[in-house]
Amino acid sequence: MPDLFSHPQVRDLAWVACSGSLLEPGILPLRDPLAGSAWRHDPELLLYRLKQLDADPVPLQQLIPVSRDLRLGNYYERLWQALLHLAPDVRILAHNVALRDNGHTLGELDLLIEDPAGAVVHLELAVKFYLGMPEQLSGLKPADSVERATVACSSPHCTWRGPDPRDTLHDKVSRLRDHQLKLTDYLHLAATPLPRPDLSGAWLQGVLFGPHDTAIPAVDSYPAAAKHQWCRQSGLRNIQGKHWLVMPHKQWLMPPPAGRERIRTGEEILEMLETQQWHPNRALMLVRCDDVVKYRAMSAQRLICMPDSWPDLG
Repeated sequence: MPDLFSHPQVRDLAWVACSGSLLEPGILPLRDPLAGSAWRHDPELLLYRLKQLDADPVPLQQLIPVSRDLRLGNYYERLWQALLHLAPDVRILAHNVALRDNGHTLGELDLLIEDPAGAVVHLELAVKFYLGMPEQLSGLKPADSVERATVACSSPHCTWRGPDPRDTLHDKVSRLRDHQLKLTDYLHLAATPLPRPDLSGAWLQGVLFGPHDTAIPAVDSYPAAAKHQWCRQSGLRNIQGKHWLVMPHKQWLMPPPAGRERIRTGEEILEMLETQQWHPNRALMLVRCDDVVKYRAMSAQRLICMPDSWPDLG
């Protein structure tokens, strides 16, 4: 479905609407923001609305105006706000609710919605990209090792780190579970009165990448980890015979449409990095496109290429 659309924001909206959760149920209380909606019961209704927006994107552009905040997470939240605003049977009650106590900010509640059944739902949203690192877990107590292996790894010898290596999946899950999902305990501190939620849930989307040269055993919690891969820049030399589309920096939601003029080999990408036509110290997101006719943006394999110094935690 997403390959039907040409407008960048509509394509990203389709990615947000159609991508599943990064995690499987059980790790966190997960909640699809569109759960129970007419769009979930009949995806053709969602398709029809997206086609309308692709033909006339002005209503979407009004819902997602240009912002000075270029962070991907901020854009992702605004996409969900627009999607829920457009949904025929979901009502946004509040979003980005700051909770302050005597000038101290305790946190910000992402979304409060009324779902199609009339329930008030508190949602915490996040989009993340994590790289699996086969390494011995160190500095953990025995009890912590079990939780870390369950929550943040697909094997006992793997951790998941973001392009900013200080950002880990374990820490994100812990923060969602132990802080963000408990913010409704302080709802009385909101600037305006809000209804008490019937339930709280997280919706974490994104991509997990396994190392291109090391197998990570798949487990139920992370079934997609083996499909997408990561490498360091020097490792591009070892990835032969593949062709890639380059995704602009941090524009990492929906991969671009296929076009022969955009396709590059690993060697061409490495040359452009070495000549600094692209920033050599940034993560580079690539999408495999060996056959333009068979290419499907939503399901295409991704490769994220990191500087050779990554992860530099010093």
